[in-house]
Amino acid sequence: MMTHIMKRFVESSASAAESLQGNDQPNDVASDLPRNSDRNRPPSAREPTPPSSSKAQPRRSVPKADLAVAIERFQYAMLLVERKSAVAQLQTLWNEADIPEESHRLIIPVILNALVSDPRDTELMESMLELMQAIVTVNPANATILLQEPHALDTILGLMQDPSPWIRGPTVQLIKRVQDGDSAGFATHILACPQGLRLLLEVVEDKREHIRDTAVQVLLNMTTNQTPMTQRHVQQFLAFEEGFARLFQIVDLELEGHGIESPVLADCLQVILNMIENNTMTQSLLRETPFISVLFPLLLGAGLPDPAAAEEAMPSTRPVGMKSTLDILACLVGPVYANVQGEALDEIAKRDQAKRNDELPLVQAFLAQQYEVVQMLGELACHGADADRIDALNVLHLMCQNNEANQLMLLTLTVSGPAYLLSKCLELDVHHEETPLGAASRTLLNCVWNSDLAKISILQHIHAPPPHENGPIEPLGHVLVSKLATTLESILTNETVALSLTPRDATKVVWKCCARWRSLMHNSECKLLALRVPGPNQTHATSGSYFLNTCLKWLVEISWTKPHYSLLLALFRLILSWIQGCPPAIHEVVTSVPTLTYFCKAMDRPKSIDDLEIEMAGLSAMLLGTCLEGLDGKTIQLKKEQLLNMITRQVGLQKFTDAFVNFQQLSNFRDLKRSPDGFVVYDKAFAQLYKHVAETTRVGIMNVYMGNDKDEDSRAKAYQDLIRMQDEQLHALQEQLKQKPGGGVNPLEGELQRANQFIAELKHIQETNEARIRGLTQSNDLVEKELQRKEAELKKLQSGALPQAAPVVVKAPVVDNSKHELRVEKLENEVLRLNRLLDEKDEELDASRQTIDLLTAHQNLISQAATDKHDQQTQSSFVDEALTAKVAALEQELEKAQATHTTTVSTLVARHEQQLKQVEHDFKLKVDEALQAQLKELQQKHDVEMSALRISQDKSQEEVKRLEAVFDQLQKETEKMHQMEAELAKLRTASMERESDDELLMLLGSMEIQCRSFREVLEQVLGKEGVDKALKLSQDRGAVSFLSSFFK
Repeated sequence: MMTHIMKRFVESSASAAESLQGNDQPNDVASDLPRNSDRNRPPSAREPTPPSSSKAQPRRSVPKADLAVAIERFQYAMLLVERKSAVAQLQTLWNEADIPEESHRLIIPVILNALVSDPRDTELMESMLELMQAIVTVNPANATILLQEPHALDTILGLMQDPSPWIRGPTVQLIKRVQDGDSAGFATHILACPQGLRLLLEVVEDKREHIRDTAVQVLLNMTTNQTPMTQRHVQQFLAFEEGFARLFQIVDLELEGHGIESPVLADCLQVILNMIENNTMTQSLLRETPFISVLFPLLLGAGLPDPAAAEEAMPSTRPVGMKSTLDILACLVGPVYANVQGEALDEIAKRDQAKRNDELPLVQAFLAQQYEVVQMLGELACHGADADRIDALNVLHLMCQNNEANQLMLLTLTVSGPAYLLSKCLELDVHHEETPLGAASRTLLNCVWNSDLAKISILQHIHAPPPHENGPIEPLGHVLVSKLATTLESILTNETVALSLTPRDATKVVWKCCARWRSLMHNSECKLLALRVPGPNQTHATSGSYFLNTCLKWLVEISWTKPHYSLLLALFRLILSWIQGCPPAIHEVVTSVPTLTYFCKAMDRPKSIDDLEIEMAGLSAMLLGTCLEGLDGKTIQLKKEQLLNMITRQVGLQKFTDAFVNFQQLSNFRDLKRSPDGFVVYDKAFAQLYKHVAETTRVGIMNVYMGNDKDEDSRAKAYQDLIRMQDEQLHALQEQLKQKPGGGVNPLEGELQRANQFIAELKHIQETNEARIRGLTQSNDLVEKELQRKEAELKKLQSGALPQAAPVVVKAPVVDNSKHELRVEKLENEVLRLNRLLDEKDEELDASRQTIDLLTAHQNLISQAATDKHDQQTQSSFVDEALTAKVAALEQELEKAQATHTTTVSTLVARHEQQLKQVEHDFKLKVDEALQAQLKELQQKHDVEMSALRISQDKSQEEVKRLEAVFDQLQKETEKMHQMEAELAKLRTASMERESDDELLMLLGSMEIQCRSFREVLEQVLGKEGVDKALKLSQDRGAVSFLSSFFK
């Protein structure tokens, strides 16, 4: 080997001497010298440029021998000039020639070996990396071949730490090409590397933007489309290696320099989103950082339009990074694995899902505490692009879902204007057009509307709006009332054009406003608060100016026509939901003469009317029936008789009851169809309510006219019903006694039959109890066997030989400890199961005791019956003695059976309880002893392995010191080789000046001495056999024979 090296040195020296002799300019030799690897500044993009003729001319074929020679020339080139020339030749062949695929396997390991071998030069390294990129780009299968090479990825990742950006840049580009060629294989191999992900994450902090951006793209692909286990591993590794801090640092710089539209910022945010998606651990780590409260308000604010621009200048397209920003917030407060079926989840995923369900209130409270973030979410939901507004509303909905505190906070959240956020959402909700933005607003409003406390707050804020620094703001409830009043008044006056609405669109707005107000009428408290709401033009609510009276006034003024059909129905349903269970609201209806007259006229129609008039009559009857049912004579100084008399005089009972029947015969009511305007007219709940009101109204009318509707106490009625039932039972018993035959029939015969039947029942009960006791005994035996088996397992666990761990492996005690913990958990679960079994047996014993008590009670009854029979026998002279003896024998048999049964049950119960207590006590003692023994053994094992690890560490340190000494010796020999090169230079000078042969001989002698010293070093490191193998290999490759003699 050394001879071959010397041969290459001599040949290169001779060729250099010839070039000097044939050239008049000696300064040209300096062009072959290696250039300095330290450059001032790399260019922004340095891509290899193929020759211009490569695209125009077809690729030529190259013989395999020539390709092999070119690869071998590059492989065995020792001088820098030779390596550069060989790499240039390979690049030329790769650009111009058609290289077969089987040759790719030959050149890839050669380039990998050259990347870590001397001589090293920046330009050479860059050329080799560009050649490797071209190889991987031409055929993506070469990426798999590259990854299969031993330590290939380690070598490439190590080059990313090179101080020169001219090497780091192509290296990162090469990693990106390899990942594009084989994404799955790249993920597997980089996770197998000890420092793979850490090195890749460190490149993200590179000051060169093109290197940093490429590294971010590699991380983005690394966190996408991975298996669940690989994804969790990558997520947690990046999170624990300060991935959030490094990525958010880039986000901060890009946001300041290029704004939210920066593609690099979008890539970083997408990587962060992939890191926390469906992973509660990484989400918890992100919440502990300050980036949510510091950077996210800036990110969300970057998506808003410029305040200096016009208000109409809404952003047409959403910024690039805004979606990822909102998705990150949605992941932090939303559920995990929301779109994955339960069967497809593994145990870790199910555990994370259960953990998120438990900690969801805390997570929602965390986001609610970030006031600036919530404020910017509100601004974005009102003034951002449509897609951003939908996502922002979705985040707010996730924050408030099933969280009453956040819902109340959202009621007072203000946006620029100033206005309340929910007021803006209400305008979108009641808009006549159905849009995705309106649907998102409706979802958020429904979330807030489901809270009773939020409904009460909405109604209270109408009277007392919350104070604000910018002055009073119109509350949400007042916005709803104003919207309803303004739109309905425009319909009645035919001025919908002023609102830029058609009559049909205005009807839709009124329908939605009525439905939203109707949903506020949830309970009696909300209905009473709603009665305090003044009319649209009043500032304070007084009698006659309630908003309810305004709704009644609108209902009276609207004409009964098809265009106004939906308006009539919306107002009817609003008033009906308002007066149900609210006597003050009923008072407003029944004390208004125009209102009662309107409802009575609606029912007093001729028979030849259309469906619309039938519906109006049926709804009017329902409203009056609800009022009739709600009159109690206490809250309202008006009784049912008075209201019913007025209805009878105005309409008549026949028309009043017929209105209910005719309404239920309509197709709209029976089929639950939609109206011509597209509204859902009647739903199933309303149909059931209507039937209930119709039935209660008919019953109420009957009670009033039959005199049963007095203000009597319901408890007195209940007692009267009970006395009536008891009288009926007494009369029935008297009739049975009268029908019993008398005279010569033995009066004890019936009693004897009943006694025999009762004794047979007692025997059957005794047999059932004995069978149950036998079952308890068998269960007790099974429990004892189970305890014995567990005791045997504990003994086996205590006496069993523990597995010996390797002296160097540190993770073995952790694995064994986990196995023992699992076994202990199984034993504890078994103890719990046995305790549950004991509780079940105790319950069965209690049932047996109750049965015994029942038998005792029946025995007392029999004894009492026997006593009565004895008294009757003494009074009657014709009692049969045989029958008396039979009764006495049966009684004795019953007493014996009862005594035997009582003794058996008591004995079994006492023995069972005592055995269970003893077994449970012994089992607990044994489990505690076994656990203590296992802990001692694990501690001893851990100490032994730690000592073995320390010994191994000491040995490793000694080996490192020995290798350092060998490295120092090799370094000294390298210096000697440099001296040899100097001698060769002298030899070249001597040949040029034609010096005497004596100096040449002296140089050869010096070379011989240095070669022998180098041989001694090789013999110390490799041994004599290694020196012989190196000599033989050098001779086979054609080394000079006289130089090979130096090693002999």
